[in-house]
Amino acid sequence: MDTLRFGVTLADAAEAQHRLRADVAAHTVDATVEITAEAAGGPLPGAAGTGVVVAVDFAPERLAETRRAVAAAITALPDGMAFAVLHGGGAPRIRYPYDAGEVWAYADGISRNIARFEAERLLPEGGAASAGGTGGYAAWLDAARAHVAREPRRIAHLLMVTDGRGHDDGRLDAAIDACAEVLTCDVIGVGDDWEPALPARIATRLHGRAELAEGAEPLAARLTDIVGRLRATRVPAVPVEVRLRTGVTLRSFREAAPVSRELRPDPRPAGADPWRQVFSTRLWAAGTRRYILSVEARPDGDPAAGREADMLEADLLLAQVALGPAVAALPGRGAAAVRVRWSYDAAPGRVRARGASATYLLRDDLAEAFNAGCTAISRGDLRTAAEMLGAAAKLAYALKDRDFLDRDLNRVAEVLDAANGVVRVRADAAVDRPAVLRSRLSRGQDRPLDLAPPAPAGIPCPAPGCGRLSTAAAAFCVACGTRLAAGSPR
Repeated sequence: MDTLRFGVTLADAAEAQHRLRADVAAHTVDATVEITAEAAGGPLPGAAGTGVVVAVDFAPERLAETRRAVAAAITALPDGMAFAVLHGGGAPRIRYPYDAGEVWAYADGISRNIARFEAERLLPEGGAASAGGTGGYAAWLDAARAHVAREPRRIAHLLMVTDGRGHDDGRLDAAIDACAEVLTCDVIGVGDDWEPALPARIATRLHGRAELAEGAEPLAARLTDIVGRLRATRVPAVPVEVRLRTGVTLRSFREAAPVSRELRPDPRPAGADPWRQVFSTRLWAAGTRRYILSVEARPDGDPAAGREADMLEADLLLAQVALGPAVAALPGRGAAAVRVRWSYDAAPGRVRARGASATYLLRDDLAEAFNAGCTAISRGDLRTAAEMLGAAAKLAYALKDRDFLDRDLNRVAEVLDAANGVVRVRADAAVDRPAVLRSRLSRGQDRPLDLAPPAPAGIPCPAPGCGRLSTAAAAFCVACGTRLAAGSPR
């Protein structure tokens, strides 16, 4: 029995129909696609179907806090869940289970105790990435992928505990791509000088999150949340197809909320339809996600361009987002279409980002500016920091994001004029580094869904102190007799 059914819609009705100038060379069209998963019955899969590789990557000076991190990670594993511990110096390798013939241990009181002991006993060796080894983060990803390949699981997940000092030896993107079809990943940072750029790239591209956790209790809580998310997963992967009109170019298809993440198309076999791309989305529980489809449309590349009378002011299918053929779809919601009308009377703008997609794109710009400003501060380049943080302030003002201005940005700069992007960078001694790191990670990954509230079950009575719900056809409140705005004509 299918445990989830999926529906695809456009989140903003204004983005369904675009009227574009026929005498402009190219237009960028953005649309916000909403995919909703609804429970359809069936039990949750068992814990043993999930395999978690706990990878420990740290510098020797982080010994005490990393020991607590490892203990929290292993303790958070529920009974019956398959797991392994990955650790090592220049060449990361599996340290538990001991027997090379065993791929997975299964969590219980005994195995958790042994794994904690083994990890802590080996910690003084330090990690390759942070101790100057040759592997960097790519070596850890390669080792986890090779281990999972020995005995694949329904869900294979890498939980990397790191001090964030790892490096990219030039192989990181290739290592991430190689892992994309094999495992998902969350990254937990320890220490107050954690550098988020590479861990965030790894986690978001592998359908997880990068987070900073200080102290054993917050760390244990975050790890418990991660394990809970894995256990709540009903469908490990859902393919989403993007089909384009001939002559239309796909610029990107990315998740916008609840996590901002880059998505890359699945490899295409030779001879595949050039106007169809497939993207894998992962770890689905009941809920809603939003994606931004961005395409480039050229009127002279439209197949109807040679028959201008047919092309102008005609409804043409520009792009369609659809569920893969094996996915259980909600009735009438298996696909969403974006349409275009070419016209000489349309507004001459070249870029068409509006509605929900415009807001999400502005949030991405804000996160990029904020991260660039914080990075400039760490380099001591205060001029660039002021410029980038000022740009972030201006974007936050446009988005009416007072929380960012008053909390996140205020930690690193005094806002003098948000509307015009004028800030004064704070002295380094006044900056709360862990708080800034958490803000950078949150702003760079998390996005509000801004879903419309569910419709009420009835119409509330307007009389003070009543509020009784009545049906849409009711003329009077059954509780107090007040005449209602809805109902039959009076």
